[in-house]
Amino acid sequence: MHVLQASNPSDRPYGTLGSLPIELLSEIFLLCIDERMDVPNTIQIPLLLSKICTRWRTAAINNPQLWSRLSIQLTGATSQPKSELVDTWLERSGAFPLTIYVFWEEPPFADTHIVLEKLMQHSERWRAVFFYLPFRAFRSFASVRKHLPMLTDLSLGTGDDVNLGSTTSSNLDMFEIAPQLRSLECVNFSPTVLKFPWAQLQDIPLLSGNIDDCLDILHRGKRLSKISMIFVEGAPSPWTGPPSPALLDTYQYVSHNYLTSLTIMTPPWNEFVDLSALFPHLTLPRLETLTICNLNSTFGEEFTQFLSRLPTLKTLHLRKTALPDDQLVEGLKHLASLTNLIVLSSSTSSPSTMATPRGAQLDLTVTRYLLEALTRNFFSNDAMDGMLLPRLQKLELTVSDAAARELDTFIDMLQSRLRVDESDSTLAKLEHVRVRPCVYLNDEFFIRLIELRDYGLDVQVEDMAGCEGSAL
Repeated sequence: MHVLQASNPSDRPYGTLGSLPIELLSEIFLLCIDERMDVPNTIQIPLLLSKICTRWRTAAINNPQLWSRLSIQLTGATSQPKSELVDTWLERSGAFPLTIYVFWEEPPFADTHIVLEKLMQHSERWRAVFFYLPFRAFRSFASVRKHLPMLTDLSLGTGDDVNLGSTTSSNLDMFEIAPQLRSLECVNFSPTVLKFPWAQLQDIPLLSGNIDDCLDILHRGKRLSKISMIFVEGAPSPWTGPPSPALLDTYQYVSHNYLTSLTIMTPPWNEFVDLSALFPHLTLPRLETLTICNLNSTFGEEFTQFLSRLPTLKTLHLRKTALPDDQLVEGLKHLASLTNLIVLSSSTSSPSTMATPRGAQLDLTVTRYLLEALTRNFFSNDAMDGMLLPRLQKLELTVSDAAARELDTFIDMLQSRLRVDESDSTLAKLEHVRVRPCVYLNDEFFIRLIELRDYGLDVQVEDMAGCEGSAL
């Protein structure tokens, strides 16, 4: 028996992959990395694949897509090793569109960096980029103006305190001309500080600011379809004063005809931002998804009226809010198109995190009152009685200790939504329910839920530890 051996160990094929065509080997290499923009997937894995053997090195180096992504951390104004690494990636990526993440978070800082300068020389290949830099470094991007033909996704961030009053946008127009730009994200500063092609933007995945910023952006981005807003300003207790004159003078009314998804959040350090002044100024006739997270201030009648102006809403996601059950029920009366309702409370029992300024508890939305309101009544003479959310197909609720004691009411509500009058095409059958317990559920609760499978209901109960959940 003869054993074939490579004359040079570096040329020895690696298992059966050594006999594959170079083209197929290159495709396999792309499967070795995932979509995460981190050092292992953008630097370490490509380098490893190019060091196994000569054949693998040839396949790796001649695969420009493998080198088209780069996540790098900068230090100081110059860094020879990282500069050489960037040169390698830019050369091996050829003409392939680039996805680049650059973080410059630690001093010493400067007006520019040699790595940034090298990357800007290839701005015509930028497709998706994220730059987290000292704000003064953005001024060095002047050279990319009118040289961003491929840019579709732009994310900018800074650790500096930046506001419109402390800077001028006259020389911050480097991203104003980008014909393919559709997604814009600004971390820790308002995008109104810089100039952007607002008319063509469709998605703002994250925006930190206040009510004025939100209305301003919606006014500028008339074709936005998605926006996620973190409101970082507001009084620590409910504020009952009128909206600021500047707000009323600038945008008395914003009716946005393209927005389909709106997410409203607050930061962990200030969950009591008062947004009652926001809702009266918004009309979103095409909104399909509304998500509100960590908003522990009062909602008020303004929120109910806002919901009445959402005729196409399909998904309402409320997570850790202070919305009382009666206000939620009043709002749901206006949402005949809703197919997906998610109401989640905090699972913590700490008084410091559960208490609101009014002394109420966060776990006040999913109550017997809400469950009874969601229960259909097919025997009422009133056509509107028990027909809350007629199109509802998916329901996800937090079950607290109080809700767990309402087992019969909970099960009755679910059963009522499994019965459908076939002669009425406006009523939908509940298809999926997901239970997120804040307390341990007893066996009876699980048994009653399991019985609903016979009616065709897909039931999932999430683990107390926060697992993905399991079907019963």
